[in-house]
Amino acid sequence: MELKISYLPAVVVTFVPKDGDGRPVNVFRPYDAIPLKELEEHAEEQNDRGSLQELGERYYFGLGVPQDYKRAYGYLLRAAEQDVQDAQFLIAECYRCGHHVKQDFEQYFQWLDTAAKNGSWMAMLNLCAAYREGRKAYGGVGPKIDHEQSYAWSLHAEKTILGYWAFYTQPNYVDFHEKKKELLRAYARITHQLAAHCAEGMGVNRDLNAALGWLQKGKRFIANATGEIRVPMFDRSIELMKGRIAKDQAKRQRKESGGKK
Repeated sequence: MELKISYLPAVVVTFVPKDGDGRPVNVFRPYDAIPLKELEEHAEEQNDRGSLQELGERYYFGLGVPQDYKRAYGYLLRAAEQDVQDAQFLIAECYRCGHHVKQDFEQYFQWLDTAAKNGSWMAMLNLCAAYREGRKAYGGVGPKIDHEQSYAWSLHAEKTILGYWAFYTQPNYVDFHEKKKELLRAYARITHQLAAHCAEGMGVNRDLNAALGWLQKGKRFIANATGEIRVPMFDRSIELMKGRIAKDQAKRQRKESGGKK
């Protein structure tokens, strides 16, 4: 299944040089830089999906406004109906947690599946967990334990997070620092998760070298993004994995030498 990111919001701000000799420059900023009143105007007058998404998030999390799940749900639903995948994910969360709506795991998984297929890495990570945990964790509703599906969605999530990262780190995008931090944490989490799948043979053939490869890829990404040489969250995991590989090799060698006798 080939997935695409359906929508990534950003406000286009055009700067025109005062002297009139230079060409206009477009700079993109996040919607959280827009004042509340202006967002509300864009949402009501233009049904702008980026404004709807931002308003939904602000009221859902109580960011600069009183937390209000009813208002959040209304804005998020309007954005979700325009294929804003992260709004679809938060609608799913409303049904999972019972925010404004009655808790309903069937609705939760329907919205979660839609959001994941539209490119929400957050929804993908939740699907990974659902396939690992099975229906008991969700009141008997949802997918059965399926490690192959969990592994597949982990792979999709890794690629999608990189897609988000490419979007938010283009030279003419500014003030996405919090989003970048969120994505770095998510990438660290997903590469550790993929390493665990490979190391334990969950949904894929057991391969400690492949597990080590995921950890090293995660470390390289974080190091390149932050400029840090050491990445403690990966350094320890990499050393432990190298130790497991050495033990496996020693065990295999003992077995082979014993067989020759």
